[in-house]
Amino acid sequence: MSSNTFNGKRFLLLCKQHFIHNTNFLLLASVAYVGMVFIVLSVTQVVNGFRPHELDVFQVFLIGFVIVFGILYVGHSFPAFRSKESTINYLMVPASVLEKFVFELMIRIAIMIPTLPVLYWLTFHLQGYVFAIFTDATFQPIGPEYLVKIDVPDDYKFLIYTLTAAAALLTLVLAFTGAAIFTKQPLVKTLFSVAVIVMFYIVYSYLVVTHLGVGRYNPPETMFLVPTNEAKALGLISIALIITVAVMLFVAFRKLKEREV
Repeated sequence: MSSNTFNGKRFLLLCKQHFIHNTNFLLLASVAYVGMVFIVLSVTQVVNGFRPHELDVFQVFLIGFVIVFGILYVGHSFPAFRSKESTINYLMVPASVLEKFVFELMIRIAIMIPTLPVLYWLTFHLQGYVFAIFTDATFQPIGPEYLVKIDVPDDYKFLIYTLTAAAALLTLVLAFTGAAIFTKQPLVKTLFSVAVIVMFYIVYSYLVVTHLGVGRYNPPETMFLVPTNEAKALGLISIALIITVAVMLFVAFRKLKEREV
């Protein structure tokens, strides 16, 4: 069986096997997530004098919960790699590397991305209506469109949406790739590696811009790779993030393929 082939029947069997073995875990994880959201929203509302949460609070907690729980979940991708015995069992599963990779990418990112916001939206309203029963305040529901709606100028709406989506996806993909690379404590090692790289880039950029005089250079507007306005800067950053996502996914796939050898 080639490691690069993809068979739909085998892939569905792989999905079925996963959900049979992990149904209880997935249910418990969902309940834990909903419970944590409910508790944090409730404590915050009590601290604010039982005042119902509004749109600004809704969006702040949405970003916080999705990022934190998303990284925690994605950062533990490829759980079979945490021990030698489970790794051997995983590699012996009758599925190609491509099928295993696509499956892990699907359950860790593709399904998780819409699931966490929707669960948050449902819990937010459940908590609001429960508190409205015991208080005189009226809870105002928030439409599901605000799960993705950002208040930005129309001129830059597409660019900002693209940049935001690419940045969020890159955050998850970095955790996903780190889980494929590191065997022990993958999330901790991934966060440490990213922190080191970011610090190196900041120091390098500071030295180049400040001490080499690059910051005093005024490039002509015809230079494609040098942003001269906000729209161009947003576009270049978005392209860079998308390319980085593709590279990280390729690295994760190659790392998984190496383990099969």
